[in-house]
Amino acid sequence: MKKTLAILSLAAMLPLAAQAEFVGAGSTPALTTVAKALQAEDDSLVLLEGNILRQIDKKHYEFKDATGSTRVEIDSKTMPLEKFTAQSRIRLQGKVDKGMSGSKIEVKQVEILK
Repeated sequence: MKKTLAILSLAAMLPLAAQAEFVGAGSTPALTTVAKALQAEDDSLVLLEGNILRQIDKKHYEFKDATGSTRVEIDSKTMPLEKFTAQSRIRLQGKVDKGMSGSKIEVKQVEILK
């Protein structure tokens, strides 16, 4: 019984270990602007601060800062649990995705700034 419980406990912790990530030089991008992000290379890491103005479809939103606006892709699992509005200041971390339909930011982390 104890052996089974130990195995189940270990198995339950395996998904937690998969959530680890590298923290160090190059792992966190410097704060940038929408204008600079749109000129960046494909797959460049970006950190943006501004506002999400509106939802375009299920996972696409319009994001704006002082230099312009762009389309961002945010999966529902990445959205914060706390509700926010178009007036809420938001920090997005993600990467530039240059595709046939234009550039967008694939968001990996959303933070509501207080």
